[in-house]
Amino acid sequence: MSTEARQHGSAGAVRWQAFWTPKKGRRAAEYEDAFAVSGSVEAGVPFRAALADGATESVFARRWARLLADGFASGGPAIFADGLPTARAAWAVEAQQDDALPWYTAAKAADGAFATLLGLALHLEEQTWQAAGVGDGNLFHLRKGALRRAWPRAKAGTFDNRPALLPSRENASAPDPRRAEGAFAPGDAFVLATDAAAAWLLRTAPAEALAWNGEAAFTEAVRHARAEGLLKNDDTTVVTLQLS
Repeated sequence: MSTEARQHGSAGAVRWQAFWTPKKGRRAAEYEDAFAVSGSVEAGVPFRAALADGATESVFARRWARLLADGFASGGPAIFADGLPTARAAWAVEAQQDDALPWYTAAKAADGAFATLLGLALHLEEQTWQAAGVGDGNLFHLRKGALRRAWPRAKAGTFDNRPALLPSRENASAPDPRRAEGAFAPGDAFVLATDAAAAWLLRTAPAEALAWNGEAAFTEAVRHARAEGLLKNDDTTVVTLQLS
């Protein structure tokens, strides 16, 4: 079975695709990133996309990343404040339900899980966008294939191994998210990427992600980039949004 997956859909004027793969040599079940998009767009409700990167050194990081991404896709930036207790409570319930945990894993679960989170909201009627994030997920805004903005990082060399993280533990302090906003035009595109993928795209060209028209193209791009040392061997997740 392939460990790479592509999902796609459309909502209003937005066509989206999501590509992901775990670290080389790992199974799909060991993938610890997550992504989510709005199911539909109602009048006055923005289209939202989010991705999260679970910290490998914590347990149940994949579950925590999924809860954060889903929380932004459904409720927007509120996940960073008012929505955080709900996500934390859901994570605690899921962690406690795993009765098969060895004692040392159960002990580590008490420390909680950690993950980065990047979310984008597109206000289609106003043609404006807002982004918020904690950690090293990156956003790219493109027009006619040209990069208009890379946020919050614009250079591949600025990524490191100590990003800010959102904790799942109840009452733990959480970093304030960074925020950005702007306007877009019909035909523009956005790319969201977790850290390894973002650094790779900055070394090459973010617009290359828009050319992946299937799983095979993404798989080959990842294989080549890892072989050439352009892409760190890490969970790799990219979400592309194209506006009509």
